[in-house]
Amino acid sequence: MLAGASLALLALGLCALAAGLARSLPEVLVPLATAVLAGVALWQAVRRREAGRAVWACIGTVAVAGTIVAMVVLGVDYPLLLAGAALVAAGAASSGPALSWIDRPRRRLVGRCREPVLFVNPQSGDGTAERTGLVGRAEAAGVRVVLLDGDRELVDLAREALDDGADALGVAGGDGTMAVVAAAAAEAGVPFVCVPAGTRNHFAMDLGLDREDPVAALEAFGPAVQRRVDLGWVGERPFVNNVSIGLYGEAVAEEDYRDQPLSSALSAAADLLGPDGSPLDLSFVDCDGEHHEAAIVLHVSNNAHELGPGAAPTSRLRLDEGVLGVVAVVPGAGNGAAPSMLTWRCDDFSVDGDAPVAAGVDGEAAELAPPLEFRVAPGALAVRMPRGTAGISPAARRPPLTTRTVVRLARVLAGGPPEVDPAAP
Repeated sequence: MLAGASLALLALGLCALAAGLARSLPEVLVPLATAVLAGVALWQAVRRREAGRAVWACIGTVAVAGTIVAMVVLGVDYPLLLAGAALVAAGAASSGPALSWIDRPRRRLVGRCREPVLFVNPQSGDGTAERTGLVGRAEAAGVRVVLLDGDRELVDLAREALDDGADALGVAGGDGTMAVVAAAAAEAGVPFVCVPAGTRNHFAMDLGLDREDPVAALEAFGPAVQRRVDLGWVGERPFVNNVSIGLYGEAVAEEDYRDQPLSSALSAAADLLGPDGSPLDLSFVDCDGEHHEAAIVLHVSNNAHELGPGAAPTSRLRLDEGVLGVVAVVPGAGNGAAPSMLTWRCDDFSVDGDAPVAAGVDGEAAELAPPLEFRVAPGALAVRMPRGTAGISPAARRPPLTTRTVVRLARVLAGGPPEVDPAAP
């Protein structure tokens, strides 16, 4: 019933939007033109540095203001447009409850850990561990804590803990630290515990954990629930979230990235997109078999991120679909032309090039030497979570308004399974 209501609201909303636009013609063409101008100006601002960026940003700001003024002065049909937008928003909001129960992961009850070990990065999240008293709370719960100080390789510490009899490994830190220990746990066949004590905690978010309460995650060492998730690999390096090459990878490599992320990102954008810049010489084949010789961004994730209006930023619908999600931004056909974005899902992905490239691997700066071989290990990692955790990602709670979401709703309404072809975008 809820799937049908969601589809009905979406259909009514789109009809209202179409009717509102039709009634507003030709008046709507003026604000549409100024909106396009705003987009072009902001695109040019991203491509340039300093004075050039400031000039184009001013033009874009004026164009945005002009769009608003034109809509008011020309009397664009607000009631129908607002009603249509409200109906579409309601349909998108109701699609979450209609589908999230389907995306609830399979879990089983497990007992208390006997010899758990928690690796704590005291620097992560601007000192989250110290601020929340995480170490003391973990030790009080019978968990052996290992503080990371950089003197020894993390993978060696994890293997040493396993050799000493650890039956569960946990990490309080960022996704990059998580990946190293998760790979060691998967190799040894012991479960993993994610304690969100990093800056963004994408892995914890998609597991459905409360990122604002890292102490609550310690309950996973006691009686808990356990689920299987996939683990991504680029060569011999594991990742739990993603590997990003190009714009983000170049930005992360900047020395000031942690203190000035926006400035670093704009600098990298000018290097790759500007009149004097050039995209990276990276060759790969997309989902349609087309060969590409350059890229501005290559983003490869452990399971696909849901991209579209209404999606929680960087959220993944599932962590157990056994696929890689690839987003490739490639240069436009002409000089200064806007780039195009390709998205697809696949089992493995290869990238070649002539020189090492800067990359962000689970948010940490790295230099990767082509050829790069990406793969996913389905169900490789057993993750323990507190029993009260729903285990549903933001993308499952609030699916983006995409064709895939509409197809899944229609399949549920028809009484069939909601899954769609994993290779479809």
